[in-house]
Amino acid sequence: MSNEATKSLQHLADVFKSLGHPTRLWIVRRLEHGECCVQDFVTGTREEFSTVSQHLNVLKHSGVVESERRGKQVFYQLRYPCIPWLIDCMEARDQFDLTRADDVRLDLRAKLEELLTHL
Repeated sequence: MSNEATKSLQHLADVFKSLGHPTRLWIVRRLEHGECCVQDFVTGTREEFSTVSQHLNVLKHSGVVESERRGKQVFYQLRYPCIPWLIDCMEARDQFDLTRADDVRLDLRAKLEELLTHL
């Protein structure tokens, strides 16, 4: 792969790096259901406000989430609605059992159809 080809993938690499923490994956899954403010994440994760803010900064810097200030609160939403779907697919694959291969394929196919509705 040429240097230009790898450079063009840098943004996606940054997105995947930013997902490399369980709390950030949890935040992304929570945002699948709609926008949230920082306090929603603090309550859900039981982590300190400053810790949650740092995680949100990583996700925002990589472009996974975007934010909007409303008064004193900042609300976050996903820029990539397909990421929770990808997480679901990866979890389904991790649960893959050769005796249930057809069931897993059907489940993954259903998740693919669901993803297509988001695009």
